[in-house]
Amino acid sequence: MSKPRDEKDTLLCKLSRYYASLSHDDVPAKVIEKAKRSLVDFLSELAAGFYVGELAEVVNPYLVELGGKPESTLLCVGKKIPAQNAALGMGVMAHAIELDDGHRWGTSHPAVAIMPAVLAMAEREKSSYGEILLAIVIGYDMMLRTARAINPAHLKRGFHSTGTCGSLGAAAACAKLLNLDEEKTAYAISMGGLQSAGLQEMLHDHPGVKPLQPGKSASAGVLAADLAKCGAKSPRTLFEGEHGWLKAMCDSNYSTEALIGDLGTRFEILYTYTKLYPTCRHCHAAIDLAREARETLSCDPADIESIEVKTYRLGIVEVGRIQVPKTQQEAMFSLPFAVAIALTRGNVTLQDYTPETLSDPKLISLAEKVNVIEDEKLNDLYPEERGAHMKVVLKDGRSFEKYIPVAKGEPEFPVTDDDLKKKLQAMLSPYYPNAFFEGLWTMTVDGDIETRSYEETIEHFGRYCS
Repeated sequence: MSKPRDEKDTLLCKLSRYYASLSHDDVPAKVIEKAKRSLVDFLSELAAGFYVGELAEVVNPYLVELGGKPESTLLCVGKKIPAQNAALGMGVMAHAIELDDGHRWGTSHPAVAIMPAVLAMAEREKSSYGEILLAIVIGYDMMLRTARAINPAHLKRGFHSTGTCGSLGAAAACAKLLNLDEEKTAYAISMGGLQSAGLQEMLHDHPGVKPLQPGKSASAGVLAADLAKCGAKSPRTLFEGEHGWLKAMCDSNYSTEALIGDLGTRFEILYTYTKLYPTCRHCHAAIDLAREARETLSCDPADIESIEVKTYRLGIVEVGRIQVPKTQQEAMFSLPFAVAIALTRGNVTLQDYTPETLSDPKLISLAEKVNVIEDEKLNDLYPEERGAHMKVVLKDGRSFEKYIPVAKGEPEFPVTDDDLKKKLQAMLSPYYPNAFFEGLWTMTVDGDIETRSYEETIEHFGRYCS
């Protein structure tokens, strides 16, 4: 790409100009409604992650012991700590249970990088929910435009897009809450980009550390916006510079159209999916099929002779290699084990990933029958389709065979409010009374919430997490 004639003509400056000028009135109602549901989804996952997060058990006490200026509440823990650290802790908790939203073109999870930064900054700045929702829309948009622009080449190099792209989105969102002008918004996003980090290697050894990456992205976004407000400057040629972000992340395999195209008409939050199962998204199409096979065949799992799942290469790399998991985190990245649970129990929930489940000989035996196969046709269709083909054969000769292009929860096959409520209530019920969820839904989704204060939500968490 040729160097812009003027520093104000850079890709970053076009984006910062747009985000700095964007108002709540410029955003379609359906986008705001999506942001509300993304928020309640995130808050519920954070609340559950507090109890089951392996890394959170280490990070939360560390952050509290670290102390510092009491700016923002570390939800569930109930302590006020510096905003950067609160963002880190909340990101770690929310990503612990593999139920957070995602974006298949950007292969990333926006909520866990954007929401913690927004909420930490919003409490400190005393922002209204109207301001919070606009910041969420902007944060998602910035993060997912960058992720869409550099993938799948970025992922193939071993990067974790949630980590590498999240810091830019978090910075843009926080810049909006600080009401930064176009120039300072550009510097904030640029400093977010300078902090990009995240690798996929954690999937293959100690995957429990994975939540550190989105948490750190959220924290980096707070830092970047604060420094920009204080006068720090950063390269406006961040993206297209000779030693810039795009080349560093994927050489020349990027799309500037994906990055800056359709500003004001394409809101990336509308292209996110909602998870219904606590596993890596690459398992979900197979889980949907396994649930349907169970209902169709109406058989005892012991009567199953074989299970074949065809999917795309990336799915096999990320979730097809662990046949019999030894830990909860391994189980969340095991397609064979998820299929075995779905065929046996009819669903896959957070409560299915217990030590008892992992050692269940019937589930282990069934998981060992799952043969995951790479399908070249599905490789060619990815990411426009992120599906699976399943064939289940019984010992009596009966069979089930079907292909689906995407799992439930994608924009083409969205969840309803009823679906979302059922997911969140089931996820929270082992830890909280139903009144906790009902209150969250009312505060973040029902009616005109824009003038409400985030302080109400903090108090609500305090009543149930103390």
